[in-house]
Amino acid sequence: MIYLISGLGADERVFKFLNLGNQSFSVIRWEIPANGESLATYSLKLIKQIDTEKEIILIGVSFGGIVAQEIAGHIPVKKLIIISSIKSPDELHWKLRLVRVTGIHKLLPAGFMKQLGIYFADYFFSVETNQELFLLREIMLDTDANFSKWAVGNILRWKGNRSGITPMHIHGVKDRILSCKTFKNYIPIADGGHFMIVNRSEQISKLVRNLI
Repeated sequence: MIYLISGLGADERVFKFLNLGNQSFSVIRWEIPANGESLATYSLKLIKQIDTEKEIILIGVSFGGIVAQEIAGHIPVKKLIIISSIKSPDELHWKLRLVRVTGIHKLLPAGFMKQLGIYFADYFFSVETNQELFLLREIMLDTDANFSKWAVGNILRWKGNRSGITPMHIHGVKDRILSCKTFKNYIPIADGGHFMIVNRSEQISKLVRNLI
């Protein structure tokens, strides 16, 4: 069974253009984390949505790629595919590592971070059409601000993939949020940005079908 995990606060709408052929799949639903909850504990809660009696293929996008790697550390997984994500904290751009060191993200109110993200969404996600921008802003408006702040903190604190499974990593070479300049062992998507699960869906779909 294939399980899809969307990006930070997003939902199944980011997968509306993904074509997996005749493969059955299910989208993991985000839950609101408890105060101070660790990513390891949170990922255990999401496993309740997975049928562990069957072979499991995890596909995670952005923050969902990190969560997929955490889940793979708890249960047997046949294949692990991450898209627009990272495999290690060493792959974070130096600007994000600076945010981690300074802890400035902790000082910003959750609502302000959400509005800031919406305002700059078209640039950082490399949106190409008004339809894409509408979809992205719709998703971001529906996202719980406190969840987003919790997720950002956990991305910055993440220790890296400890599942023992090497993820198959698909990444856009023009991703403005998670720059691939320091990446190794990934499948590059020319002109792909952070929203390529939507605006490069045909190319991503073909790659994913080949990988699974």
